Amino acid sequence: MKAIKAQAIECVGPSQLKAGPVLHHQLPRSLIARIYSLYSRLYDVYPLAMAEWLDGFQRDVNPEGEVLWWERVANCYVDYIRPNDLNPKQRKAAFNFICRIALGASTEDLRADLAHLPVGAVDQILAIMRTNRRPIN
Repeated sequence: MKAIKAQAIECVGPSQLKAGPVLHHQLPRSLIARIYSLYSRLYDVYPLAMAEWLDGFQRDVNPEGEVLWWERVANCYVDYIRPNDLNPKQRKAAFNFICRIALGASTEDLRADLAHLPVGAVDQILAIMRTNRRPIN
């Protein structure tokens, strides 16, 4: 096993971040189809071009695992917005809330999104997230 040398952690601004190397020059067709589904379902709140979605997953160490994470986020988002009549700001807030909860955000990190969600949304979203662990096939 190769020894890992300890390195100092340096804080940098977002403009100084650089994309990692492409680790997967070819993704399986089945994974690309799943990524296209994510792109289609989340475009209104996460408007990346399909090429940007693909590029990001090609740089992931485990693209399958990352796609699975995004599928769970997309499932929760769609399951929440489908029965609710939400304006674009509320849909974006719901998406942000779901992503931040899935990433372990603090209550403070959620405040801005909570201000745009309708009454009862948090309980509804959390219930969906607790029960919605299935990936899209």
